Amino acid sequence: MRPVIGLTHSIQQDEKRLMMPMSYSNVIRKAGGTPILLPITRDTEVIQAYAGLVDGVLFSGGEDVDPAYFGEDQLWACGDVLPLRDEFELTLCRLLLEKHPNKPILGICRGEQVLNVAAGGTLYQDLKSQLPGCIAHSQHQIAPYTSHKVTIEAGSQLHAIYRSTTLATNSFHHQAVKDIAPSLTVTARASDGVIEAFEMPGHPYFIGVQWHPERLVEREENAAHKQLFKSFVDACRK
Repeated sequence: MRPVIGLTHSIQQDEKRLMMPMSYSNVIRKAGGTPILLPITRDTEVIQAYAGLVDGVLFSGGEDVDPAYFGEDQLWACGDVLPLRDEFELTLCRLLLEKHPNKPILGICRGEQVLNVAAGGTLYQDLKSQLPGCIAHSQHQIAPYTSHKVTIEAGSQLHAIYRSTTLATNSFHHQAVKDIAPSLTVTARASDGVIEAFEMPGHPYFIGVQWHPERLVEREENAAHKQLFKSFVDACRK
């Protein structure tokens, strides 16, 4: 059986149109899953139905998370936020953890940040202005190419997935995890110390990564990133 994987998506600022890069659904399909979009809503009953329907959820990338959700006012360097998307994804993540604590969850880029905030963590609103001396985390080259390396903690789930403690990644973000949520453990960092991945000890599969592996797999030399999606889809089968 192919597990059903729910995908979160973006919306236009006027909240009238859904938007989703094909790369997310393509990589889940190729890994053996059946991807479905979860249309954004404030209806808690519908969100609960989504959580019960799917075998796992991939929280995708996109706009900035509103700092109000981690107790801060917006700085000048904070980017576009989508209040409806934030509300939906934070509610969905918390419902999954509360009502379906064994369902696998994978967060990518913004998705990683959403998972951390949902669990009680905070974010840098803008790395360049808040963390002087950090490396470039928003690359100029296109997404299938890498721009910096991350160091993975030995013995972590991510280490078991990638079978390496060093990994070349792409990078397209200016927000990042600042204070890690109490229930989470950091599993990868960039050379400047910025958190690049985490997991939730005791959870079957709760992983967040800051890079975009769904685009890296488009180049054969980045094939190692396919293992992340295989591990996620395999976990959703259990």
